[in-house]
Amino acid sequence: MSTVKSHVEGTTLIMERLFKAPRQLVFEAFSTPAHLEKWWGPAGWETKVYSFDFKPGGIWHYCMTCVDNNQGDFYGMESWGKSTFIEIEPYSRIVYTDAFSDADGHVNPDLPVMTITNEFLDTPEGTLFISRSEFPNEEALQQVVEMGAVEGFTSQLNRLEAIVSQ
Repeated sequence: MSTVKSHVEGTTLIMERLFKAPRQLVFEAFSTPAHLEKWWGPAGWETKVYSFDFKPGGIWHYCMTCVDNNQGDFYGMESWGKSTFIEIEPYSRIVYTDAFSDADGHVNPDLPVMTITNEFLDTPEGTLFISRSEFPNEEALQQVVEMGAVEGFTSQLNRLEAIVSQ
């Protein structure tokens, strides 16, 4: 299994992972609601997509729910997210804002909004995925890191690997 490499540059969290799968397949896993529902969210969580308009200006609204009773206090917890797509280059790049929200899509003002740039690059081994999450300041980045963002996203990418490498 490939590992996730992560590091911080200023107010940007950068995560990379090599997938042994074609770039088009990895991109489609990020751009299709049915695919996202199979892997988005850390292990033990299920995701339901409520809206997904994959175009610049389009909205993606979803809810992740912890379904693993071994995760203690997290069991049954819901985590809503709302994203707005900014730029889409098919099979190469997706740029969007990502925010914590409620079920009605109202952004939580107490948690940071980040701008995420996902790149999909061909390599001889498959697809190099690079995700850059830009935060408004270092405190916002630290807040999300302390919430377990690196571990959670690593878990998500492990789930994705299991799907695209079949």
